[in-house]
Amino acid sequence: MYQLRPYQNRLVMESRKHLANGKVGVLIQSPPGSGKSVVIAEIVRLATIKGGKVLFLAHRRELLDNIRETLKENEVDLNNVIVLSAVMAKNRLSSLPKLSLIITDEGHHGKAKTYKTIYEHFKNVPRLGFTATPWRMNGEGFTDIYEEMVEGPSIQWLIDNHNLAPYRWFSIPLIDRGKVDFKNMSREAESSAVLFESDATIQGDIVGNYQKYADGKQAIVYAPTIEVSKLIVKWFNDAGIYAVHADGKTPIKQRDQIMADFKAKKITILSNVDLISEGFNVPDVGVIILCRPTQSIVLHLQQSMRGMRYRPDKVSVILDHVGNGANLGLPADEFEWSIKGRKKKNSISSEPPKITCTTCGQQFLVKSLLKIDDKPHCPFCLQEIKTKEKDESFTFDKTVEMIELNAEKAKLARLLRKKYSTKQSLEYNYEIAKAKVEFEGKGNPLFKMFGSLTAYHKKEYSLHELEEFSLTSKISMDRILKAYDWALKKSYDWALTKAKEHKQMPVWATQKFY
Repeated sequence: MYQLRPYQNRLVMESRKHLANGKVGVLIQSPPGSGKSVVIAEIVRLATIKGGKVLFLAHRRELLDNIRETLKENEVDLNNVIVLSAVMAKNRLSSLPKLSLIITDEGHHGKAKTYKTIYEHFKNVPRLGFTATPWRMNGEGFTDIYEEMVEGPSIQWLIDNHNLAPYRWFSIPLIDRGKVDFKNMSREAESSAVLFESDATIQGDIVGNYQKYADGKQAIVYAPTIEVSKLIVKWFNDAGIYAVHADGKTPIKQRDQIMADFKAKKITILSNVDLISEGFNVPDVGVIILCRPTQSIVLHLQQSMRGMRYRPDKVSVILDHVGNGANLGLPADEFEWSIKGRKKKNSISSEPPKITCTTCGQQFLVKSLLKIDDKPHCPFCLQEIKTKEKDESFTFDKTVEMIELNAEKAKLARLLRKKYSTKQSLEYNYEIAKAKVEFEGKGNPLFKMFGSLTAYHKKEYSLHELEEFSLTSKISMDRILKAYDWALKKSYDWALTKAKEHKQMPVWATQKFY
């Protein structure tokens, strides 16, 4: 039997507690590679130990095969478990026995009509959904099928605690994403394939970059279409690097043999189309080559993190030829998941800050700015990002060499997303202020912080609070008082102006604060 890690045990206990309290649907979120199948196996074992019947649903054969193997390893009595694809389960509804629990792997697919038909047929049977990414491109939530969500640890926590491998992310500048139709995932693939085939150099030297950053190591390539995938395979084979293509239309026996050969390390490069994203587990593989642009957070994380399964001393290498990292973020960025719907199409719970480069017109996340000579630069065209618009002409840097999107920018990006809060400590707000000053390249963080908290939001601080902040932040009291005095005066001036407009002087306006 598996020995669950503490965070896995917490997922088991919290989800079962919600069901015991009468919730019919519970969604369990946990990052790719965090061991969801082990958690599923333990929940199934506990649900069947006294004869309960569990229906396990998934949309891919690989997921079904994987769970059967995992259940056996966890000493689960398979006579009490029905493992079926959603389509097969829908077609057998009348012959299925009385169930005690329904489990859906990759639970974000549960919005599909096939799954909903099953859920409606067993509407009084508790159900659990498992997913790394509770997110849909159309903004729909999951509250119609799940009442609660149990959230697992963050990706960064899993890396820090040696449950996922750390990574290095390399990206290509001059990516022409403007010609990609992101209306839906089919159009993403088709439009990027046309661009890819007409001028593949715009994605950089795929084979050359592999040889530079990961030569000889096994790699998985994600391509937009079958034609492009086969083209990439030809480039690798022409360079003497054994590569094979596979997709959903590859005959099952041939596909199984390809996967077996890849796991046995007989194949160096495995290029695929929408096949190796969910449920494919090859822990030793650490190199991922992204050649399919997307706006789907689900697809982005499932693909880019496929090489982050933990092994001692392993560092995953992601070669991003299509700008997904700059536009959607790096794996260790903070993602706020929810079962509720969202208003904006390209956000999870709120739109992260983005910049549009005035030189090449590309839009990308603030976190993806490249720091060159201590100045922010566009990760696509490498031109400096100006804080003020000027009438200047720029020449494009025609290099297609890869640039590392340093993970150190993740902390800056997380802070830039946050807002000043009068409910938080001065230390918390000061970190945000420092990030804003670093990003903008100008200003004083103390003035920025007190300008928001005191001048704008009218938050007052006692002398004792300011002294404590001085000690913990190691900033002189003179500097803190200077910024605070300035903010108080601003607050007073604004209040006085408003009072004159209403012909009424506020009582506090004539009082001292310390």
